[in-house]
Amino acid sequence: MGKTIVINLNTNSISEMPTPAEHYGRGLAMKLVRQYAEDGCSRLDEGNALAIVCGLLTGTNAPCANRASVAAMGNNAVAVSSISGDFPQKLASLGIDALVLTGKYSDGNAVIMVDASGIRIEHMPQLQGKSCNDIVEYIRSTFGGNCAAIGTGRAADMLLPLGALFTTYPEGTPRFTCPRSSFGDVAASKGIRAIVINGKAYFGKRCADKATLQANSKKLAGMILSDKICGGALPGLGSITILHLLKSRNAIPEIPERRAHGKRNNGSRLNYCCAPGCVIGCLNRHTAADGHVFSAPEESEVKAAMEHCFGMMGESERADTALALSKRGMAFGLNTTEFVYTAAMYMELNGETSSSERLMELIGEIERGSITGRLLGGGTMAIGSLYRDNASLQRRITKPANTNDSAHRLDLGKLYPELSEIDDLDMLYRQIFLLENMGICIFSAFALINRKEALETIASLYGNVTGNAVSVVQLLNYAGECLDNELQMVRSNSASDVKQSIPEFVKVLYRYFGE
Repeated sequence: MGKTIVINLNTNSISEMPTPAEHYGRGLAMKLVRQYAEDGCSRLDEGNALAIVCGLLTGTNAPCANRASVAAMGNNAVAVSSISGDFPQKLASLGIDALVLTGKYSDGNAVIMVDASGIRIEHMPQLQGKSCNDIVEYIRSTFGGNCAAIGTGRAADMLLPLGALFTTYPEGTPRFTCPRSSFGDVAASKGIRAIVINGKAYFGKRCADKATLQANSKKLAGMILSDKICGGALPGLGSITILHLLKSRNAIPEIPERRAHGKRNNGSRLNYCCAPGCVIGCLNRHTAADGHVFSAPEESEVKAAMEHCFGMMGESERADTALALSKRGMAFGLNTTEFVYTAAMYMELNGETSSSERLMELIGEIERGSITGRLLGGGTMAIGSLYRDNASLQRRITKPANTNDSAHRLDLGKLYPELSEIDDLDMLYRQIFLLENMGICIFSAFALINRKEALETIASLYGNVTGNAVSVVQLLNYAGECLDNELQMVRSNSASDVKQSIPEFVKVLYRYFGE
């Protein structure tokens, strides 16, 4: 296995240790947070720990294995995000399984530089107040176009719950994204501006049997590409949109044909994949009714949120507003999808008439850091905290995500007799955790979950990397341990959230594998 790097930002000290072979992926991220976060710490405390952990297959030729788990203690729960882009593969290619950040860099604007020669911390006050676009441009113009980075923008600087991390894509258009579930406020609370990987390799992780790994990777890629959803509908329409369209496994929407790689009018390269090795390709493929192609899934999700919250607007106006909001939100590192839901609630409670102009004014309030903007930057939970006497509003905020799908009974079948006592919902979650532990993109789930041949191939890939044979049952049991460990880390009454509050994309899987 590779190494785990621990960076103490209080002392600027950097230590290195071998990664324990029995832990990997999201499971390793949880272990490291438990190990390095101080007992009782909350989300923005100096005693919190931020762990960035590559999947076990990330940095190899395995298809769609381009993700890393980011974890820290949240408020009353553990916070976990899955990121893609070019950062995870390049980190893993340097032999680094995990980065752990503890303490706080008191001067702020810390840039952690990682390359083949080692790791160093640089102070870059010149990046203070810059847009995410400008930060990415500065990093690549200063340190080279091969740099990959994750970092924070102005929304995170204000320690807003809707402040997101930015993650870069390979050089081209789009250049970066702000994952909806990321938590830039935690990184910013530690004084982090960016973590930069300077290197060319995407597939440099050491493997015990690289030749067999390549053969098994090709086999798994074929399974993903042959799936109608993975190969077309999901990357073309986006996770939230397909949720409303996919009523059964047979109701697969049609999308326009995939285009070949090309260039924009300004000569820049168009990215169709968030990282090399992805065989799905979800960038520049989300097509609106007017023919506009959204650059990334996050833009499509903003449009879907607009449709849900502002259905009274015309379709063209909604699409135009979604694009304008996405562009502006990305610039200062905002979770723009959640902003749309929050703004809708704010205008409703304020008795305001919804309009595109008002939405642009409100996102501007966040960018300026006004009182109104900071309230909106707190998300629906912040608004809800001011209306604890409004029972209807509280139900809307705390409503479990799987309520509307309770009638869809899962039917996964019993692939392995040793696991026959595990109910289907738990098995679905174990398989999702298995993919996250491996660093495999969740978009591939339709082709891989509940498919014995696919799961066996993933187990073979594990052996190709580590040199240790493993069974699918062992992988699923470890995933179950990871799930249980996360539940133990959750505090107060939110302990059921990890399993029972199904996130938006998992709702798609819940419906797809239901009867």
